[in-house]
Amino acid sequence: MRDKFLDIWPIWDFALSRESRIGFLFSMAVVDVFIGGPMYLITNHLMAWRGTTIFDPTISLDLAIPFMAWTVVIYQSLFYFFYPLPLISTPNDQRSRCEALILSQGLLVTMLISNIWFVICPAEVHLRSQAVENIDSMHPVFRSMFEGLWFMDSPYNSWPSLHVSSAGIFTFFAIRWWKGKPIRQWAVGIWWVLMSLSILTTKQHFILDLVTALMLLGAIWKWQVQPSLDKLDARFTNESTS
Repeated sequence: MRDKFLDIWPIWDFALSRESRIGFLFSMAVVDVFIGGPMYLITNHLMAWRGTTIFDPTISLDLAIPFMAWTVVIYQSLFYFFYPLPLISTPNDQRSRCEALILSQGLLVTMLISNIWFVICPAEVHLRSQAVENIDSMHPVFRSMFEGLWFMDSPYNSWPSLHVSSAGIFTFFAIRWWKGKPIRQWAVGIWWVLMSLSILTTKQHFILDLVTALMLLGAIWKWQVQPSLDKLDARFTNESTS
């Protein structure tokens, strides 16, 4: 069972059959969206409908961090930068395609665990009220970004922060694929750190959400992603020697 879990899942057969690099990545993204999208949206709006909060994770530092409207541009980079990152970072070879699928598997498992926890231990992100209070004084661009964000995202899928954990998976693989390109590696790593901090300055998350997201990311990498990559190493080594 564990071997099958760490291997490339059958749901990617169609993507692997695509000849072009763009066709492969697009097919992979479609599967990610059709599985991950409804999983998040249904859970998010279900918890908003329930309106239940198990506990308030606010600490004094949460309240001390200032609201900075412009950082919503960094916050939204999960969608316009991190999710499309494989388009500019994945090498065009079979090994890298398999690694990209391991990335997607890690992403889906991260989303599954996070959404289960959202249901078990919901916490309303009441800090969002600080942003709402400043909505009239925002630049129109920032205001429209916040309003679009709040329309899609009810303030209940709190911890662990999927913004931090999912962007982290994309970042780690981009750094892996950009070996020998330190400027790109440092750039994407620093941007991930900034994006992770932006969940606090946009008042979208608590500090607890950031900490637990990093813990989940580390656990997924150690017990799922790295063993899958090791298994892939063994497979390609055996193929090259046979």
